[in-house]
Amino acid sequence: MVTTEEEITRRLEHKDSARSARRAQAATTVGELARRHAELAAQLGELERELGQILTAAGDVIDIPELAQVTDIPAADLSRWRDQAAKPARGGRRKRTTAKKNDTNGKDTHPATTPAAPTAAAAARPTPPDTPTAAGVGAASH
Repeated sequence: MVTTEEEITRRLEHKDSARSARRAQAATTVGELARRHAELAAQLGELERELGQILTAAGDVIDIPELAQVTDIPAADLSRWRDQAAKPARGGRRKRTTAKKNDTNGKDTHPATTPAAPTAAAAARPTPPDTPTAAGVGAASH
């Protein structure tokens, strides 16, 4: 027996509606979990900043090894929290400058990063005769 066109359409709609409902449920659940994750991450970040501030302020009266010993908190965690508090807040990603902004030929020619090459005139200049060379110094001393 061949299935009618109406029955095929009904079956496809039923299958699609079940899929759509599952997709909507998955998207809703992921969205809710991501929102909760963001909230908890913000709370955790604030706790870590507060821990770091306290550890920094108390550094003159108790050091990390002693604090780790009396609190059973790993010294690595205490150090990380303290060190994070000492770092300035980052302002986000920095954009790289493009070659066009640095040089018209596309090469970065900052003096601090690129050694200066001798000019053609300096390379062609002969050494004055009164300047001793490596061979001349060694030969004159024998």
